[in-house]
Amino acid sequence: MEVFERQAKSILSSSSNGPLVQGRYPFTHSLSPFTGCQFGQTSCGLFCYAAKQQNWHFRSAALKPFDWGKAVEFKANAPELLADYLARCTVSQRQQLRIFMSPTTDPYMPIEKQHQLTRRLLEVFARFPDLDLLVIQTRSPLVVRDFDLLARIPYAWLSLTIESDIEEQQLRGGPLFSTRLQVAEAAVESGVRTQISISPCLPHRTGFAATLLETGVTRFVVDTFVSGDGHGGERTAKLPYSRLVEDWEDEAPARALAAQLAAAGVDVGWSAEGFSAIPYRTEEAKKGHPGGAAAAEDGPELQLSMFGPEPPPEGAMVLTLGEPGAPRQSLPGFPYFWIKYVTGFDARHHCAQCLTGWFHKGIWSTVKIPSVHVLNQPKEPWRYAYLCGVADTHWADNLHVPLVPAPGEAVEAVTFNGVRVHVTNARRLEIPWIEEGWNDFPRSYTTCRNFQFAVAQFGYDGVTRPVQPEFANPKNGRSLSALKRRGRQRKPE
Repeated sequence: MEVFERQAKSILSSSSNGPLVQGRYPFTHSLSPFTGCQFGQTSCGLFCYAAKQQNWHFRSAALKPFDWGKAVEFKANAPELLADYLARCTVSQRQQLRIFMSPTTDPYMPIEKQHQLTRRLLEVFARFPDLDLLVIQTRSPLVVRDFDLLARIPYAWLSLTIESDIEEQQLRGGPLFSTRLQVAEAAVESGVRTQISISPCLPHRTGFAATLLETGVTRFVVDTFVSGDGHGGERTAKLPYSRLVEDWEDEAPARALAAQLAAAGVDVGWSAEGFSAIPYRTEEAKKGHPGGAAAAEDGPELQLSMFGPEPPPEGAMVLTLGEPGAPRQSLPGFPYFWIKYVTGFDARHHCAQCLTGWFHKGIWSTVKIPSVHVLNQPKEPWRYAYLCGVADTHWADNLHVPLVPAPGEAVEAVTFNGVRVHVTNARRLEIPWIEEGWNDFPRSYTTCRNFQFAVAQFGYDGVTRPVQPEFANPKNGRSLSALKRRGRQRKPE
């Protein structure tokens, strides 16, 4: 292992997009004292996609000759940079800071024992008691050394990764699961706020949930390769682990584990939303973040305000997402979510572009729930309102609800992760399946539910040809049978 030192220009990186801002209580910054990770050549390196991220891609010239896990660079002046930044902040500004350390490399890798860079950063944080949140993410037992500091920082949380309870799952070594379980128990006994991240959830014994609960930890985040890699599993499919474990895409064991933990009455989060789910500590944090004040409130006033000053017109199609009165949060599980008023079909494209028409204003990407939306009719005539949600898990978890006005009727649907969808004065239309090879169109078109609906309702002229490039799908799962099988797997009992 080659180790390099450099003087950094800054130490905190603002979080404006990505997994750290997807949950109800988003992070404002990330902190990475190291570039590269010594654990990259151990078991977690088989499925870690940090090597594909910008932090490593744009690494310094000293690190360029080395593969992930074979060299590390530490920012020697990181504590001084952090101290200067926090000192220059006003009290209000510090109270809004929610920091994740660190998203791409373990802050307690072996070289930390010698350089004590993470400990010196914690000593800086200990001098400023007014921040909102600091999460330290690690799999290393070395963190025990700093329990004294973590217990003194009122906003610090230890997030300890424990992916399984079967040591044989560690194909290339790394900190033992049994040791990490002992670390979690010791952290609780030391008064350190602790969550366990089962990220990603690897094959485990039947009693894994009970083993986790025996540590005394009461907050957990469960994640999978499909939900957690940011691209629905496509990044993981290119990594060595996918070639070693045949059923790496199966999320059923992880969801069962999450359900068992939740049944025990502890706090359980899922994937990215679960990491960004530690509530605000200060009033300034609630005020300073988009949706922050609303996230801490519930009640009928919030729901009534969604209509604006006027109630919806009589007979209007009204979409309700989530359960009225529930705590306010971002819609979980769907990075993209939209409604389109469809006027026609363009067979040159698939996905949203094949449906020509107008998008409904105010519903796109980060949607808040519970919320109520009056489906306004554009000035020009339209034939269908098409509700579509692109899930952050498997393609078959996407939401597709084509609607037509139907006074007095209603549409009920539930997303793959249990969010209620209700539309009044509407009727849902079916989407017939198009078999692979239809008119020699690529699978990216024929398996697209938007495209299938458009063909069924508008027909195909037999002439117009695709213009979008075909995308590569590493698993042959885009079929009608796979869609039905996925539906059965996620159907609530």
